[in-house]
Amino acid sequence: CQMEQAVQHLSIRRRDSQRKNHSELMEAVANADSPRLGTSAPQSPRSRPAAPVEPTSPKLPTCRFARLMSDWSDEVFSSFDRPIRRMATAGGGACKFAPLFRDALRVEMVPVKELAAVVDGMMFLAYQRRCNGSQVAEVNDGADLFTIGENGEGLPLPWPDPLFPLILVNMGSGVSILRVDSAEEGDFVRVGGTACGGGTFLGLARALTSATTFDEALELAAAGDAKHADKLVSDIYGEEGCANLGLPGTHTASNFAKLGDMAPGSSCSEKDLARSLLQMVTQQSVLLASAFARHAGCIDRVFFVGGFVDEPNWMARERIAANFRGLGGCAYFLKHSDFLGALGSLRCALKVLEDGDGQ
Repeated sequence: CQMEQAVQHLSIRRRDSQRKNHSELMEAVANADSPRLGTSAPQSPRSRPAAPVEPTSPKLPTCRFARLMSDWSDEVFSSFDRPIRRMATAGGGACKFAPLFRDALRVEMVPVKELAAVVDGMMFLAYQRRCNGSQVAEVNDGADLFTIGENGEGLPLPWPDPLFPLILVNMGSGVSILRVDSAEEGDFVRVGGTACGGGTFLGLARALTSATTFDEALELAAAGDAKHADKLVSDIYGEEGCANLGLPGTHTASNFAKLGDMAPGSSCSEKDLARSLLQMVTQQSVLLASAFARHAGCIDRVFFVGGFVDEPNWMARERIAANFRGLGGCAYFLKHSDFLGALGSLRCALKVLEDGDGQ
């Protein structure tokens, strides 16, 4: 994990710096206690031969975060007596990397419930507080929201009024679907979700194609056509049958089903596989979200957030928006939506400071 390697690298640098400073301090003390001969000026500790330095720990594997020839000041890594600072953090890393951050950077990571942080971050964007004797929440009409039009272009949208209830679909490695009932803290419930998310897309893309990263998988998908791998409704009923029965022939009947009909030795291109895989993952969340939105009576207020629908993944956003248009609803997207958890964590930290219980 690049994050783990980066923090471990900082920890090693900090420990080595402490050893160096300790050696210099001991040398300076020894020079101060030694008797002076004659009237010559004492030697500066830095002008004396360097004291033996303990062997440093082995270098970590090089990654894009590791700066083995760093120009950072040693002072950053030598403050071993610096008080521990607290940092509100959401997500799995808040627990997984907590000991690493404490040992390496003297930062105590205070875990914030991830879903609560995402909701709080969204409310932070949706509402602004005006202090005019009393605090009144008013909808912020900034260009934070957008949807995708029929031509594939982003269309800025105002925040819906009324805003609640709304469905919030958080698409990361997996998917959580929340119903938010008001702007009050904690007034939401997780109504469902699926393990078929961004992690599924990347994992299967690496198994089925030559892609090794999320961006490479998206690049393959952008050049592919899902109907070469997926079985459509029209493949089952035929065009005439679809017309007679009133069925949408272009809808997916079964993901990857055409692979089962291929003759031995035949294959589907990895670009088509990647596009079919992306469509399968996206469709799972759309189907679930639309069902929960209909039940809550807010098919026109469904928000998709998280790293999976961030800027590079325009294909997923385009399909989600098209599906909700077809249902008579609206799918909203937020700029930089993968930072909602950070905004919610910031709100938590500010609340702790206001209560006088934080550093």
